[in-house]
Amino acid sequence: MSITKAGEINIEYYVEGEGPPLLLIMGYSGQALSWGEPFLAPLRERFRVIRFSNRGTGLSDKPESPTTIRQMADDAVNLLDAAGVAGAHICGISMGGMIAQEVALTYPERVRGLVLGCTASGGAHGPQAAPEVMAMMMPVPGMSREEMVRKAWPAICSAPFIETRGDFLEEMLRASLEHPTPIRTLGTQMAAILSFDAYDRLPQIKAPTLVVHGDVDVLVPPGNGRLLHERIPGSELVMLPGAAHMFFWEQPAAAAGAITEFLSRVPAGSHAG
Repeated sequence: MSITKAGEINIEYYVEGEGPPLLLIMGYSGQALSWGEPFLAPLRERFRVIRFSNRGTGLSDKPESPTTIRQMADDAVNLLDAAGVAGAHICGISMGGMIAQEVALTYPERVRGLVLGCTASGGAHGPQAAPEVMAMMMPVPGMSREEMVRKAWPAICSAPFIETRGDFLEEMLRASLEHPTPIRTLGTQMAAILSFDAYDRLPQIKAPTLVVHGDVDVLVPPGNGRLLHERIPGSELVMLPGAAHMFFWEQPAAAAGAITEFLSRVPAGSHAG
């Protein structure tokens, strides 16, 4: 683990493995430790994996000011600068997928291949989560952090996974509670998500793009993945059967395999600029 100055804030990050650089961008409330070893291990065999904690999470700085998806995209590019990486594959999930879209649109010269997982274009485009699903993600006054995480599981994981992989979920819970994401960050990140809208700009994305989605995702319904695929020219779509929002937890081998296979076809040194 390292801490580096990325623009005006300090960012917690990890660099592991050998090969073309692959920047992983985490989603709402998550941090660098939220990916899970079963997903990371096969990626490290093929890529120089760079994962980090977004502002407000993990050991990264936690400014009190509001934030935007564009600001977090700037953070990601500033981290690449600090790491001496001119161009990288970019993989973002959920909110991180929105950040990845913004990186591809604002800094096209920095993006080789783009992977958008369980994410959406923002705004009112695409099917929305049911109100009861969104309520599972929201903090409740008086509830412990552990209780809040457990409350969110049915929104992000399939029922069979919760039933059979409680050991993994407990492990991820313990890791998240070492440096819990502040309630304030949950609010600023949700505000950033709600204000993001890339729908009209999606056809401008020139990087080779893979969209990955679980077909039983109730938090970001799979129609959002299909919409991204339709709007981004030349993109490819992988729907993982039986996987919910955290598809990289539920089907890590399949997810890592799809990402590796796709990025292996992106020419070395290519970028969208």
